[in-house]
Amino acid sequence: MVSGTRKGASLNDQAYALLKNEILLCRLAPGAEISEGVLVQRFGLGKAPIRHALGRLRQEKFVLTRGRLGNIVAPITLQDVREVFQLRLLLEIEATRLAAGRVDAEILRTLEAQVEACHAAGNATTDDAYREANYALHTYIARAGGNERLAGMVAALIEQHERIIHFSLRVQNRPAEFHHVHDNLVEALIAGDGARASQIAEATIRASQTRIIEAFVAETPARPD
Repeated sequence: MVSGTRKGASLNDQAYALLKNEILLCRLAPGAEISEGVLVQRFGLGKAPIRHALGRLRQEKFVLTRGRLGNIVAPITLQDVREVFQLRLLLEIEATRLAAGRVDAEILRTLEAQVEACHAAGNATTDDAYREANYALHTYIARAGGNERLAGMVAALIEQHERIIHFSLRVQNRPAEFHHVHDNLVEALIAGDGARASQIAEATIRASQTRIIEAFVAETPARPD
């Protein structure tokens, strides 16, 4: 089964999941032109499911329309990066604090183990599987807090963050990096230590923010005086 699809999913849902996965992993690069015909050939699906998927992705701002000129993958700017991190620091830290003591220890450790499997020596895990495992872990934590609206916003931010990471690696011509830093976070959540869990989440987000913004600035040509 191709990553991003689920058994029994409709053709519309399959097309949406496949296309979104390609965008999040930057296999369809920010700013790239995309046409229904090319996507039909790429995924082996009909025009109707592809058109439906593009419509959903336009609503989520991953795809932009240029009228008769067609569609493009939404570009990523330095301002986009800053805004995503600002929102993560506002929302994800609070979601993590709320989740402390409310998580199911067995579920959380299972999700952590699935992320950890991506680090195992000789493991053939792809970028797709790591993205899915990491997303599942973080969205479970967000939903465990009990605020569904907050969890939904955090889930959307995590997807934006994933795309930013892969774009940053692409710009620097570096392979995907699997960072496993969840152990202490998981234990703090299980122990019900909201202050500690939120501190770990904040430190992780800020470290990623610094690393990625520095990479973007380094790759941005300096403007002449």
